[in-house]
Amino acid sequence: MCHFVTNNGSGDEQKYMFENPDDLMKNHLKPLFIQAKVYEIGINKVFVDGGAAVSLMPQSLLKRIGKTDKDLKLYNKILSNYEGKVGHSLGALQVSLTVSTVVRQSLFIVVPLKANFNLLLGREWVHGIGVVPSSMNQRISIWRDDGTVENIEDDQSYFLAKLNHITRKTFDKSLADASSVRLHPTHCFT
Repeated sequence: MCHFVTNNGSGDEQKYMFENPDDLMKNHLKPLFIQAKVYEIGINKVFVDGGAAVSLMPQSLLKRIGKTDKDLKLYNKILSNYEGKVGHSLGALQVSLTVSTVVRQSLFIVVPLKANFNLLLGREWVHGIGVVPSSMNQRISIWRDDGTVENIEDDQSYFLAKLNHITRKTFDKSLADASSVRLHPTHCFT
């Protein structure tokens, strides 16, 4: 039995299994974004990234949650991105993070970057909660202490539908459009 939570916060009890991916599911390239709360402050664009070793918070989010650089604890580990480039953190911050009904004290490494996410939840959070993320199905599953499974939908508000559906017919055009965009080195350190 699962408790299914939609991205508007409503939910209901139902039997549930991950459905067999259909062509529409297979043709999207969307990352998995959800909604969460930090100290009861709603945060959108929370990126669930099981490939990241740590959870990240852009420095720009500190003010929104009522914190400053002075609240950070020393974090002297070296961070590197997917290219192997080394970056630095401003420090670490432990916060109360709520995803649906699950609340957990979570450690975030605060980094001086402008990112396409407000929070990045890495393996430390994913494994610590016991989450099963599915970018294919665009949801996460969380087993609560009472044995109920919560399936939490992704946050679709961030995406433009036109950009997220790739077919064989549109692939070459989409690739050409993407190649004209100047990409900056990633700011997502893992």
